[in-house]
Amino acid sequence: MCGIFGFISNSISESDLLYSTNFLKKRGPDAGGIYYDPPVGLGHRRLSVIDLNQGSQPMFSEDQSIVVVFNGEIYNFKKLKTELGKTGVEFLTQSDTEVIIKCYQAFGWKVCLEKLEGMFSIALLDKNLEKLFIARDRYGEKPLYYTRGSFGFMFSSELKALNSFFYKKKISLKGLNLYFSLTYIPAPYTIYEDVYKLCPGHYIVVDYNGNYEIQKYYDLKKIVHGGVNKLITDYDNAKKTLSKLLFESVEERMVSDVPIGSFLSGGIDSSIVSAIMAKISSEPVKTFSIGFKEKAYDESERAALVAKHIQSDHTLHVLGHEELLAVVDEVLAYFDEPFGDSSAIPSFIVSKKAREKVTVVLTGDGADELFGGYEKYLGLYYATRWKKIPTVIQNFIKNVISLIPHTNLTNHELRKAKKLINSASLASIQRYIQLSSLGFSDREKQELMMVDYYQSSDSDIGIYFSETSFLSELDSTFYSDINMVLEGDMLTKVDRMSMFNSLEARVPFLDSKIVDFSFRLPIHFKIQGKEKKKILKDTFADLLPPETLTFSKKGFGLPLRIWFKNELKSELLELLDYDFVEFQGIFRANYIQKLIDEHMRNHENHSVKLWVLFVFQKWYQKQRF
Repeated sequence: MCGIFGFISNSISESDLLYSTNFLKKRGPDAGGIYYDPPVGLGHRRLSVIDLNQGSQPMFSEDQSIVVVFNGEIYNFKKLKTELGKTGVEFLTQSDTEVIIKCYQAFGWKVCLEKLEGMFSIALLDKNLEKLFIARDRYGEKPLYYTRGSFGFMFSSELKALNSFFYKKKISLKGLNLYFSLTYIPAPYTIYEDVYKLCPGHYIVVDYNGNYEIQKYYDLKKIVHGGVNKLITDYDNAKKTLSKLLFESVEERMVSDVPIGSFLSGGIDSSIVSAIMAKISSEPVKTFSIGFKEKAYDESERAALVAKHIQSDHTLHVLGHEELLAVVDEVLAYFDEPFGDSSAIPSFIVSKKAREKVTVVLTGDGADELFGGYEKYLGLYYATRWKKIPTVIQNFIKNVISLIPHTNLTNHELRKAKKLINSASLASIQRYIQLSSLGFSDREKQELMMVDYYQSSDSDIGIYFSETSFLSELDSTFYSDINMVLEGDMLTKVDRMSMFNSLEARVPFLDSKIVDFSFRLPIHFKIQGKEKKKILKDTFADLLPPETLTFSKKGFGLPLRIWFKNELKSELLELLDYDFVEFQGIFRANYIQKLIDEHMRNHENHSVKLWVLFVFQKWYQKQRF
């Protein structure tokens, strides 16, 4: 795992290149290298994982005409070496980076990308063509930012390497509004105007004048459309195929020249990955989990149960409020833009603890989006049933639930019911937008923001859903979540918090063959009644303790409601001070004061909204506008 930076520019010096590349040192603490030949500059920071001695970058072709910097891993590089070797291609190293060069020379850029199975952001310079090719992996496991300005074209693994070149930054209204709707900013947007994330499955071609065009090399919509026409109807065969694919994916992602382990939260996804690793490995797998002193958030007993069953070398770290609060500032700062998923904080700590023993971990991310693991998927299922209830009874239930304050909705099922009933009468795309808007609804944003800053985000949130009218509502939701939630939230969190600790995180569920397979499954293979991820549980039941199959998901929740009334209260009030908010000019101070008052008086639980505001204000404090 590494970090990359580069540009096409006649105004950026070699010392600037080195300076900016070193902003990525946490991503690559082991070594660094640059290539500077105006107008091109390429920088690389390396975390050594495979071919520790010969994998240094930038890497050159034998005739020096091609230069590559690369962040990530190519899992099928050995297969590609064999394929290329049969045509007479020779290799000088054991590195997957060299395979990228040879693959490009043999097949061209687009076909090369189509052949790569892995997580990556790549920049390849072809000096003969005087073009720079930049690409991001299929699902967005690795980040890639880019911008075009008076200085030329520039790209980086993280925003921090670009920031020093912007003397006058402007907030992107699109990014701002998406953040307050979703609590994160999905590709292609960022919080900054004229700075973008490259969308997953896309590549950029840049000429020596800094002009660029963006192309797509992987089209999930075509995969999904093809899957609908080739549905798997035999459940037993589907289980066998899933088992084979996931075992192969895990085994490919266990290739490493450094110590490797897995995150084990106690949930079904990480438990399956850890159990498969235990089957494959000749030694006990190192597993890592965190527990919470607050029992409402603690899953450590579940993780310990799985660890004992698979006989892993298990590390448990129990967190209290003090340790969590102590890292809030550094975690939020590392994202470089507002990121409102509070589970990033415990994710940072488990990554830090894992890095004490290993350099690579496997995770269970992606399974929820592929196999129906989120509560909202059940919500969509129940929404269709709700419509069949007589209107008189619907109205009665709505009236009763609407009278219950948020603070009294201590029952998890009751809280869900209130949200789902409100969404059931909506059109399917509006229902998706509502269920996806974890922060402020569109109406609430109008109350929150000044007129000059407010924009509706509905069309941007619903863009992927609207592309798949040929699918069922649930399949359209899976497709949308892979494109937006997975890239913008889950994978961003995993990448930044692992890389903050110079730890490489690999995601077996996001092998392209597994993603393709998941869209060939009928909905009832994934969700039946109240049971989510049915086929996952049935396929791997024999690898796990029976109890794990019935556990409900807790996730890395934080006691935000309590913090804002106690430990974080003074800072919250300072950041959202009435006079400062009025001076800032982005938000309506009266509305924010209303949120704070209702929360502090227990009239409403606004912890998520206040956290989203808290995170934004912490970011804003560090900016030059």
